[in-house]
Amino acid sequence: MTFDFNRYRSLLRSTGVGVEVTYADVVDSTMDAARAGAAAGRPPGSAYVAGEQTAGRGREGRSWVSAAEAGLYVTYHLTPQRTANAPLLTIAGALAVADALETTCGLKVDLKWPNDLLFEGRKLSGVLAEARHSGRRVDVFLGIGVNLTTSAMLPPEVAEIATSVEQAGAKPPAREVLLAALSRHLERRTTQAEVDPAALIADWRERLVTLGRRVRLHTPSGDVEGEAVDVTETGELILALPGGERRAFAAGDALAAAALPGSYAS
Repeated sequence: MTFDFNRYRSLLRSTGVGVEVTYADVVDSTMDAARAGAAAGRPPGSAYVAGEQTAGRGREGRSWVSAAEAGLYVTYHLTPQRTANAPLLTIAGALAVADALETTCGLKVDLKWPNDLLFEGRKLSGVLAEARHSGRRVDVFLGIGVNLTTSAMLPPEVAEIATSVEQAGAKPPAREVLLAALSRHLERRTTQAEVDPAALIADWRERLVTLGRRVRLHTPSGDVEGEAVDVTETGELILALPGGERRAFAAGDALAAAALPGSYAS
């Protein structure tokens, strides 16, 4: 496994995000590699890429299958100017992945609240943000996994719900090509989160297939069912519940979200 730094740098159009890249053939998790790099003094904006993860993770500690050379596995270290904007970086990341896929291979994907990218209802990419607060500064480690090719190593239960760029009928871009596009679009989207967060949310809302669907959220206090009618300015999902009540749920409140068949009538 290799990563062509020269090719990547020749394609890079960002000025801060992804300018510095650390690559390893195999890591436990790019998230852990990014935390270690930040602790060692590497600058914000750095990207940590691996050819394979042996302990990649998703939301709520779930694993992310990261077979060798089957996908792009990267974590970016970001420091938003305002700590209040930290929750928007997951949204910025999801939009940046969608932008990068369309730019590099013409593939258009849907977004599912809170952090998945789908093609024809199957998961193609996931975004996970972990934050570390230190005084007035917050360090956000934005992990992104994109399935480029179909791996025979996928467990059956994962293969049933997952897909890849290859399975979607597009030619998978080289990791260097996709990473360069992702870094550029992530820089644009994180800037948008700082200067025009309302526009970022509007762009996200437009692509969310969750809206208008009847969904079930699995929360620590029990399951909640309702119609997903909107999102808040910070990315919370607003559900219309039986009886007409509307409640907003943050991503951290929902251990899982599932679409239900049929329509919902209050």
